[in-house]
Amino acid sequence: MAPGDHAGAVDGRLEALLSGGGGTRRLASAAALELRLLAPLAFPAVVVYMLIIVMSSATQIFCGQLGNVQLAAASLGNNGIQVFAYGLMVRPSLLRTSIMYSP
Repeated sequence: MAPGDHAGAVDGRLEALLSGGGGTRRLASAAALELRLLAPLAFPAVVVYMLIIVMSSATQIFCGQLGNVQLAAASLGNNGIQVFAYGLMVRPSLLRTSIMYSP
């Protein structure tokens, strides 16, 4: 089975769930299907963000003991690292998208 076949089957199931009449059971089934599809994609991003928050908090707690200037420097440094890490996470997906859709 080709990768596109699986996506088509999932799209068909989701479309069938959403094209029918309203109802909370149908909506719950569609939400569960979407969650199963999106969870593997979102999990790495959630882990990265949680680690960044823990690292930033620990650094600021330790630097807060040193003084105001040190705390400000650590805060600016952590923000720079967070922007850099986000750029590393976003950049590969942009490259994959541009390669997939290039003529």
